[in-house]
Amino acid sequence: MPAKTASVVAFQRASLAEEYVRFPGAVNPNTDDALPLRLSEASIERLRKFLLPLELAEAELKAKPAAAVTILLREGGQGLEVLLAERKKREGDPWSGQVGLPGGRHHLEDGTLLSTAIRETREEVGIDLNGRAEVLGHMAPRAPGNKPELLVVPFVALATAPLEATPGPEMTSVFWVPLPVLPATQGKTLVPTILGELYVPSYTYGQWLIWGFTYRVLEELLVFVGLSA
Repeated sequence: MPAKTASVVAFQRASLAEEYVRFPGAVNPNTDDALPLRLSEASIERLRKFLLPLELAEAELKAKPAAAVTILLREGGQGLEVLLAERKKREGDPWSGQVGLPGGRHHLEDGTLLSTAIRETREEVGIDLNGRAEVLGHMAPRAPGNKPELLVVPFVALATAPLEATPGPEMTSVFWVPLPVLPATQGKTLVPTILGELYVPSYTYGQWLIWGFTYRVLEELLVFVGLSA
């Protein structure tokens, strides 16, 4: 092996060794076959190419009433995992009882939409992204079907430290979903909507049904990371 290539591999192995210490469930990198086992690395690089730069998100503040959600990813045993939360059932909440991404409406005191996403993530799932995750960019803004007047910017963040999620006051539960398992669970489910009961596209993970706005965001995310056509 040429000296330059050997030094690069050594550096990569050192980086993975550090990851192994921080995430004990990872594959031990101190072997010749360790490098290819970081399966989600290619997915992350592919994802970066699709995401929009952070500064573009702020233009949406001038367009419509704005909100932000966080697509928080981490390395897991089956590849990349995304953090989701189940909302409590509450009268007047348009997403009552549904599974969704942490997020909410922009407040004037937030300043930026990214600050909105960071604040909502802290309030809803108990995670402070500052210093614990890298914000890679954002996906195209979109409106929820039941709130067409609201424009939501999905920010994508990658955990850089171990994270422990806890449900906030508005949440019943929080959980991580391995992205690779979702395509096989895709189907249609009868759910109540503002137009009455309809069969809608959905994913199912354990006891949780994922549909609506969150389904559409995850469907696009799976394409971005190469898990769906």
